[in-house]
Amino acid sequence: MPSPLHVLSPFLDLCARVSVLDWLALLFFGVAVVGYRTFLGLMLRTRPERLYLGKLQAYRNAWIAAHSGDQNSIVTVQTLRNNIMTASFLASTSIILIMGAFSLLSNLNGLVETLRVFRPGPPTEPAVELLKILLIIVTLWYCFFNFTSHIRDVNYMSLILNIPKARLDEIEDGDSTRLLSQIFLASGIHFSMGMRGYYFLIPLFMWIFSPVLMIVTTVLIVLTLLKRDLRG
Repeated sequence: MPSPLHVLSPFLDLCARVSVLDWLALLFFGVAVVGYRTFLGLMLRTRPERLYLGKLQAYRNAWIAAHSGDQNSIVTVQTLRNNIMTASFLASTSIILIMGAFSLLSNLNGLVETLRVFRPGPPTEPAVELLKILLIIVTLWYCFFNFTSHIRDVNYMSLILNIPKARLDEIEDGDSTRLLSQIFLASGIHFSMGMRGYYFLIPLFMWIFSPVLMIVTTVLIVLTLLKRDLRG
């Protein structure tokens, strides 16, 4: 039976080939993503009025109150349909990009040679480029999961909205608006996280060219997202 060290030796060998600057860029990226996500979650729980997401949820609640139990509303059907179509397009795009990333894995040596045009100096190890592409693939799967979860929640909500409100209140033993608000909020969070996954793909893509570019684009993406999220 092989020892644990023997099993981990390929991974440890790969880690040894990654430069210190690449590790620092990856660490900075990870801290920025986790820090931003933690800040956003904390603000949503404590001060949602400071975020556009919090204001958007108030609009969602008003929309639910206006259309709950409205079985003949073309506006309701069209609104939910637009949500599903948008998320379906983005989920399909994630799969296409995943397939494109996997195609790069089959020609890592060619990728390294191509990158020498943009990146002077000694070429990097193909195994290092493998690590970068795998992280891009993982991020794309994260986006795909969130967009498909959004579609699931919207489909669920479209069914509930067609139930007469009096009957729905009876099933829920109270006001059903809270249930619909929670489902709508969950769908919105999934869509928002999927879009943010797309945004954070930019630093990972720039990492292929240079760890310095990764750090710079990470700062720009976080600042841009904070500017868009905060209401002032």
